[in-house]
Order: sequence, then C-alpha cells, then structure tokens
Amino acid sequence: MSDRVAVFIDGSNAYHAFKASFGSGKYSPLKLARELAGPRPIVRVGFYIGAVRQEMGSDLYAQQQRFLAHLKQVPDLDVWTGRMTHTGQQWYEKGVDVKIATDLVAMAYAGKYDVAILVSGDSDLVPAVREVRFLGRVVENAMPSGRKSWHLFQESSKFVAIDAELFSRIGV
Repeated sequence: MSDRVAVFIDGSNAYHAFKASFGSGKYSPLKLARELAGPRPIVRVGFYIGAVRQEMGSDLYAQQQRFLAHLKQVPDLDVWTGRMTHTGQQWYEKGVDVKIATDLVAMAYAGKYDVAILVSGDSDLVPAVREVRFLGRVVENAMPSGRKSWHLFQESSKFVAIDAELFSRIGV
C-alpha cells in the first residue's frame, strides 16, 4: 500500500521563490501537488496565503481576489487565508505559518497522512516539522534549490528540488 500524502503549500513563499528562480510565480497548486506526490495517493492539498487588503492597492487586491475565487473552485484544494498587517510601508502575513504548523501537527496526530510534503522555505516551520517527524511521519520539503531554508533542509526527511523542468509542468 502506498503512503498517504498531504501537501502543505505556503502560497506567498512559493510564489516569491518561483518568481525569483524561474521568472514567474504563477503555477497550479494542484499540478504541483501531483508532481511532488508522484504515484502516491494524495489525501489533502492545503494552500495557505495572506489575504491582500484593499489599502495595499486596488489592482493587487482585485488580482488576488480573482486568483482566490479561482482556487476555491478547484476540487480537492483546501484554501486558507490569513491576514496582512504592516509596519510603516512593509506588509507582513499574519497567522499563515501558525496555521500551516497547526495543520501539519494536528493531521499527523490524527493519523491522516504518512508523508507531508511542505512547499515552503520558512524556517519558522521547523518546530512543527520536528514534531511531525517525532510522530514517525515523513516530511519532504520542496523548493527551488536556491530558495531552500537550511534549517528546514536539515530537519526534513528529504529535500525535493523544484527545478525549471518541473516548474514548466506546473506553471500557468
């Protein structure tokens, strides 16, 4: 029997990593999940992102609203939005990493998956990865090589490099 896979995508982190690595941050989260899981059965794909606020710019807000509306129509994709806050001119996501970490750990404790594929380069997720591994689950961290977190790389069971060839199959 194949290992059950749950995929956790840090939407903004992945977008910026792909844009920096491949010139475009536009991709299909479901295609990405399928590429990374291979023949293993996927039990869940979670996509997590901070919701752009109107005060960040009407074009950016409208663009993300269209994107989120599209994602919410995709079968088998769970979309979760955090909030955005700012200090001066700099905007930050709030709650996104905590939600990813909570879902990683809660689903591991509930026995909902055997393998977690984490698409993020955020080292804030290391404590959750450690806990999931302590529970006997496998954690695969997937990112472009140049955008990986050294700490996540060290704590994960496996690192999967997302290269230009893979991105060409998931990009939109």
